[in-house]
Amino acid sequence: MRIGIDARLADAPRTGIGSYTANLVAALVRAGAPERFLLFTDQPSPALPGPGFESVVVPGGRRLLWTFGSLPGACRRARLDLFHGTTNFEVPAFAGCPLVATVHDLIPLRFPAAVSSRFRLLFRALIGRTIRASRRVITVSEFTRREILERWPSAADKVAVVPNGVDPAFSAAGDAAEDRRVRERHGLAGRYLLFVGVFEPRKNVPLLVDAFEILRHTRPEASDLQLALAGGAGWRGEVIAEGVRSRGLDPAVKLLGYVPEADLPALYRGAALAVIPSQYEGFGLPAIEAMACGAPVLASDAAALPETVGDAGELFTPGDPGTLARRIADLAAAPGRLAAMREKGIARAAGFSWDRTAARTLEVYRDALRGARPR
Repeated sequence: MRIGIDARLADAPRTGIGSYTANLVAALVRAGAPERFLLFTDQPSPALPGPGFESVVVPGGRRLLWTFGSLPGACRRARLDLFHGTTNFEVPAFAGCPLVATVHDLIPLRFPAAVSSRFRLLFRALIGRTIRASRRVITVSEFTRREILERWPSAADKVAVVPNGVDPAFSAAGDAAEDRRVRERHGLAGRYLLFVGVFEPRKNVPLLVDAFEILRHTRPEASDLQLALAGGAGWRGEVIAEGVRSRGLDPAVKLLGYVPEADLPALYRGAALAVIPSQYEGFGLPAIEAMACGAPVLASDAAALPETVGDAGELFTPGDPGTLARRIADLAAAPGRLAAMREKGIARAAGFSWDRTAARTLEVYRDALRGARPR
């Protein structure tokens, strides 16, 4: 069986969908499945991940021009049995084979302020077509599955929940000296709060910055805390850096920019607390990564985060910065509570494995070719 995968976003620097694609491909390699996988990209990629994998470079312009102009013919020439679209709302028309799509979230529909007007229009125009055209739809949380079925109830027989995994590199066990060098390279010493993610409106980073400012002014016991913000500027993300500088919060607030994935485990392991203030997440991969590394997690109670975090972290309603400041201060002053959160987080993260994700994805591929209902 010849399976095509949209691997355009798998190369670094990666954000959520890129990490999903890269980790899924790596786990498919480890699975040693008998299928042959063709990784479709729009530019040459690094060395192939393993035997049974082939790179197909398809030139042809920007995002939609590639998906609907160049990709369909390439799929037909490759004689695919199945094509997997990984990028949320794009699958090729007239590919000559059944389609599987991963719909990570419905952000442009549920939280339109999070994206540009152009992207919002494209998503609205294409997401329904993607769901209808795909023989199977993979989604990464029960929350997102429910959101899909609210809008497209007729898709009930084709939507399968396959949660994300966590890369084995995200572990509570690390080299203490090397971890310290990584943190020093990023300007972090002593206790710090950590946020990881792209700077865009739905991530709600200004709420965390406001809470940190309140914390610094009202709780003397927290005066040594730093706030580390790790992520590149996405849609309207530049306002975060402007706000930090205009209020004189640097150097207490460290704007780390895009952090290489290899550095993230050390940052998580050193964090006093990982804070995820998002207003919307289809899954919330940083929560699992943080817990796997032993970082206590304080996350918003919005969207899929309660499902992902479970009872291993603590939740808050993302509204008032004063309330968030008090929650952070209370946790920072309770080492026993933090230690219990670390243990529960490590145990919960162990249940999320990319190998399990790959095995379940292979089942979806095979079900799609048999026409079986999702299991």
